[in-house]
Amino acid sequence: MAATTTSNVQEDLARQLSDSVERLQKQVEKVEFWATALTGFTRPIAEYDPETSPVARYMKPGRPARKKHRRRTKAASEKPAPADR
Repeated sequence: MAATTTSNVQEDLARQLSDSVERLQKQVEKVEFWATALTGFTRPIAEYDPETSPVARYMKPGRPARKKHRRRTKAASEKPAPADR
């Protein structure tokens, strides 16, 4: 009986130790995540030049981008034109 009690205690301790290690690993992952996120805030903001950005090739130099026009729906195009007075 003493042998089974000892083995049960050892199994319980091993299980608790394993659970503790798993919780610690999850906490370490969280710490690593937030440490990585915070390093992004410590870097200076990169210079931005709209003329050399990848989007610049789609716009004419010195002109703002044009607004896209909405497509007319079929119902809107079927409305009769207003009568001249």
